Amino acid sequence: MRQAEYPTRISVLYALPAMAAAVPTIPAYVLLPSYYGDDLGLGLAITGVVLLLVRMIDMLTDPVVGWLSDKTGNRKIWTGAGAVIAGIGLWYLFSPPSQPSAIYLLIWASVLFLGWTMFQVPYLAWGADLSGDYKKRTTLTALREGAGLIGIVLAGAIPVLINAPDRAAEIQTLATVTLTLGAVFVALLVWKVPDPVAQHKRTSRASFGRGNLWATLRLGARSLRDNGLFMRLLAAWMINGLAAGLPAVCFPLFVRYYLELDQDSENILILLYFAAAIIAIPLWVVMAGRIGKHRVWCFAMVMAIVAFAFVPILDAGDFAAFAVICLVTGAALGADLALPPAIQADVDDWDRYRFGVRRTGLLFALWNMTNKLAMALAAGIAFPILGAFGLTDGGDEKTGALVVLVLIYAVIPIVLKAGAIGMMWRFPLDSTHQVAIRRRLSRRND
Repeated sequence: MRQAEYPTRISVLYALPAMAAAVPTIPAYVLLPSYYGDDLGLGLAITGVVLLLVRMIDMLTDPVVGWLSDKTGNRKIWTGAGAVIAGIGLWYLFSPPSQPSAIYLLIWASVLFLGWTMFQVPYLAWGADLSGDYKKRTTLTALREGAGLIGIVLAGAIPVLINAPDRAAEIQTLATVTLTLGAVFVALLVWKVPDPVAQHKRTSRASFGRGNLWATLRLGARSLRDNGLFMRLLAAWMINGLAAGLPAVCFPLFVRYYLELDQDSENILILLYFAAAIIAIPLWVVMAGRIGKHRVWCFAMVMAIVAFAFVPILDAGDFAAFAVICLVTGAALGADLALPPAIQADVDDWDRYRFGVRRTGLLFALWNMTNKLAMALAAGIAFPILGAFGLTDGGDEKTGALVVLVLIYAVIPIVLKAGAIGMMWRFPLDSTHQVAIRRRLSRRND
């Protein structure tokens, strides 16, 4: 298939919905558990069990949605429908009655995460479909992830700007902002951004998600084992995701118990972290175009390792020193977000050339599942261990717990990132190979 090249405004319109989708991310993952469990009186134990069940179901829907997206060959339908469903779930979940039941939480959290998956998986695959150019894919992914980071910063700024009187007003305002931005940006996405797969399916001989779901998954499992590039990238993505997830879930605990800083300092540090990621993304894009995406990603991981190496020497009250670490690791986060999905899009080209079937949606579904698994493992590993060492218990003697906190926050991520670098440094799919693959796909009208 000779792929059309779209103007920059199409890339921007494609990226904008990521901003709306990112606004409720921190509230949904961080604020809602304590809001339902504590503020609304549902109970922490019941809330935790319900949300764990929802997340398990959520992970199972990824390959189903990915397969259906490939089978129908239409990203617009799934992305638009997912946005509507997620919007309905978001409103009811963020505007609960004064005494919600566990069933209420289960239903509307399930609706939200189902819609989120229906939106996110085809949306990621759509980005890979829009351009086959090695450099433009990086730019497109960077725009999307940069927009998502702006959404996260916006979510942090809104409660401060509106001076919300309580948690309920804060969460409802975030829901309103999300739905307003989402309605505009998703409408522009569906209206203005081309869907190359849907257009190509009408004239192509290529196979789109052939067979039923179970047969596709069984065939896919065998062929994915033969796709060493995908498995290698997915493993590195999983390991680095865990390396990023551990500091993320431990960040508030590290600031509060190790550095002994207040809430205002924590908010400033979070803002610095995400602002550095946004600012650094254009630099990573330029470097990737010159020396290759996988090498630049490795450089960013090395930079994060160097920054984490200074964490053990911090003392209580070291705000300035830790702010520098947040700036460096935040800049590295920009590469983590912008480059691996662009590499995955190139790997999808190889997968389509090698196995003769377009399954971009399914591959990005597995990508999405891996990311969710990494974050779930981060919380599942860190919190029980820190709880066992009594980090949050009363009392003055917490030396052992603080040592463990540093190990989880910085030392283990250093080891994990080193492993991911070892996997990716000699990754064989560079710009030269990708251009050759795209040329062969074009001659094959795939």
